[in-house]
Amino acid sequence: MSEQLPQLQAILASTLENLSAITDSFNLCFDTDFHLKPGEPVSWNEHHSSANLTGKPGLCVIFKRTDVGGYLITIPQSIPLPDWYLDPDESQQSRLQTLGMEWAYGMLPEEIQDSDYSTLVSNDLYTAVSWSGINEQTEMLEIQLLNEQEEPASESSLWVIGPVESPPLGNEEDEIEDESESESTSAESGKNEAREYFSSNSDDNVSDIIQRIRRLMPMTVNVSVRLAEKKIELEQLRNLSPGTLITFPKSCDDLLDMYVNNKLYAQGEAVKIGEKFGLKVNEVGTVKERPPGIFTL
Repeated sequence: MSEQLPQLQAILASTLENLSAITDSFNLCFDTDFHLKPGEPVSWNEHHSSANLTGKPGLCVIFKRTDVGGYLITIPQSIPLPDWYLDPDESQQSRLQTLGMEWAYGMLPEEIQDSDYSTLVSNDLYTAVSWSGINEQTEMLEIQLLNEQEEPASESSLWVIGPVESPPLGNEEDEIEDESESESTSAESGKNEAREYFSSNSDDNVSDIIQRIRRLMPMTVNVSVRLAEKKIELEQLRNLSPGTLITFPKSCDDLLDMYVNNKLYAQGEAVKIGEKFGLKVNEVGTVKERPPGIFTL
């Protein structure tokens, strides 16, 4: 893998920080009333038998960064999961995908919160994990389900597993037959389901959306302002020293770019607020246009 994904200790830190929102997300998705209690990361190769996932059906929440790898969270059917998880309708499918989105923001460190996510049905959770590219760095983190008395409420636990090299984003059978076709179909299907769900006039759907948005509001995102950028030769980089001036192909009058989790979100002007630097936002939802190619029609 070209980029090193964080170990589960970083996932645990984010999970503990946002545990209340993560718990609410789980309970709202499955109409349960559990308390979640994370444990400590251990090596998958040395302790995977303790997860007791072999032959167990359930759900996998997947986080994936292209060409890097990702993480899985296994949710055994024996929790128990509601019967509809095997054949969810549009509203229930939206619940599952929203769970993945909310957990991505709640569990993943800021630098990888823009990972792709999906929630998939698996007939054998152990096989799903094994197909995901286990390596020597892979760890596992148990999340217990507790009742109001803080006692175990289920014989099964959630397991966070990673980093792995190739977590699936499509159904297991499709992944084996044609991985690229599966990912394309899954993405298009997800878009269609989202359009149909959010275009519904149902009061229940609107209320559900509002609740989910409110739960996301306390979560933090990384905001940065980028002055300018350009490519330079390694020789020039090696010769940098105090006092060296670097010029950029950007006018002093141009707007500065504001990024949210490394994605361009707005543009504005630099301002001085007391002794602090600030940004006066001029445009929101900015999309940079690509320069035209050699041939234009």
